[in-house]
Amino acid sequence: MGKGKFFAKAAIGAVIGGAVALMDRQTREEMKEWAVYLFEMAKNPESLSASSKEIISRAKETAQQISEDVSYIRDKVDNLRGLTPEVKELVDETKSTFLPDEENTAGAAGETSVTH
Repeated sequence: MGKGKFFAKAAIGAVIGGAVALMDRQTREEMKEWAVYLFEMAKNPESLSASSKEIISRAKETAQQISEDVSYIRDKVDNLRGLTPEVKELVDETKSTFLPDEENTAGAAGETSVTH
């Protein structure tokens, strides 16, 4: 089968498929809405340009906000990483202050003893 026949049959198949899809009322209504929208855009291309510029502007603002949020979160994670050794040291100091020496050495050896 030659290229010409292939594309002709593919086009016929697309037309038949489109006709079958338009048998559905919802599909027809959606296609009508798109047709009206495209017709309005063709009559007034400036509105399409303005609409596109607005969408691009919003996308840039959103990307900037996401970048700032990621930077903020990254800073907080870095601060938390720095605080973790300090907090561990503070917990160890508090533990050694409030627990008797024998419990400190048992806790340091990996044993847990709970006294009630």
